[in-house]
Amino acid sequence: MATIRKRGNSYQIRVSCGYDTLGNQVEHSMTWKPNPKMTEKQIQKELNKQAVMFEEACISGQISTVMKFQEFVEQWFEE
Repeated sequence: MATIRKRGNSYQIRVSCGYDTLGNQVEHSMTWKPNPKMTEKQIQKELNKQAVMFEEACISGQISTVMKFQEFVEQWFEE
């Protein structure tokens, strides 16, 4: 489930994507800035839409973490 937080005139959308091999929680976040001409109702509707799309992208694996090659090799050998 996405968490939405207002940050000035933009919004932070944060999604939990499970846990890594060490048991640490993996979270991804993005910032969304509404068009100044949007009404409050339009902002809430578009914000919820953006949150759902971002959460689906994270769960499907389209959003991934940046990993150093050494970390990748170590993880590959462990698994």
